[in-house]
Amino acid sequence: MKKILTDKINTAVIGLGFGLTHAETYKKNKNCNLIYLCDLDKKHKKMCKKKFNCNFSTNANSVISNKNIDMISIASYDNHHYSQIISALKNKKHVFVEKPLCQTHQELDNIKRKLKKNKTIKFSSNFVLRAHPKFIKIFKLIKRNLIGKIYHIEGEYNYGRLEKIIHGWRGKIPYYSVTQGGGVHIVDLIQWYMNSKIYKVVAVENKLVSNQTQFRFPDTVTALAKLHNGATAKLTSNFSCVTPHHHSLTVFGSKGTLILSHKNLFFYRSRKKHIKPRKINFKMKKNYKSKILESFISYVKNKSKRPIILKQNALNAMSVCLAIDKSIKTKKWEIVKY
Repeated sequence: MKKILTDKINTAVIGLGFGLTHAETYKKNKNCNLIYLCDLDKKHKKMCKKKFNCNFSTNANSVISNKNIDMISIASYDNHHYSQIISALKNKKHVFVEKPLCQTHQELDNIKRKLKKNKTIKFSSNFVLRAHPKFIKIFKLIKRNLIGKIYHIEGEYNYGRLEKIIHGWRGKIPYYSVTQGGGVHIVDLIQWYMNSKIYKVVAVENKLVSNQTQFRFPDTVTALAKLHNGATAKLTSNFSCVTPHHHSLTVFGSKGTLILSHKNLFFYRSRKKHIKPRKINFKMKKNYKSKILESFISYVKNKSKRPIILKQNALNAMSVCLAIDKSIKTKKWEIVKY
């Protein structure tokens, strides 16, 4: 097939769950042509034509090998990410992938090797919390040295959507990790805020809530971590909690503490009970979930632009998640292999 030449980036999306958000972003972006949408479910075909006016396919391989496509968004089921990434890299496509990148150490090593052989290919993952106003606010406060030197962080990814793991595809695929599928966001925030990589981890798990359902894997995982800079961290992936979906975060510094509890952010500047914490305000933006992809599009269009999530950020976070999952099996501290 002869390649269609254009000044715009020809894009495609595989997987039309959260992938619809990718499709909407491409459709609105002046630097992109949305060429193909792909999903196993044929019911999306009419919507594809009506809403996006682009081609539709149920065959991911044919979309990835299409010579007219420059960039692929992968938002399929987790167990398909690895093979689709490898195929996209072989076909010289820029890749933007939903978390997780893959599911095993061997798969991650293979992705790294392919990326080293194809250095002109741009690669990133959708760590949307980096674009959320409240987490950006925390980063700016840390950079201002408001709380001094960070010595410990505790973060929780509270999924609050139990029905999705006991009735949805997460319980049907061969393997699902709540750390890879959710906790990876907290891993990325910790390494971003600390400006240091996690050195080693140890983890525990349970599946008391989802027991006797189709979901066969731990639904709650907690890990302790030691960072290269000497700081420590605790992170929990809680998929069975009886709460709305939210993220909790506490950042402990030598001069103060930042506590994010659901929608409220507070700054504690004293150990004395009578000194009340100061509430930190931030402006909520509805379209923050598209910001990571938008920054990647700018990077693909102009290599001098810096994406919000670098290739190495995505690879590093995946390495930590794999070490946590390994620790669950070995019941030992595991060194993170970057």
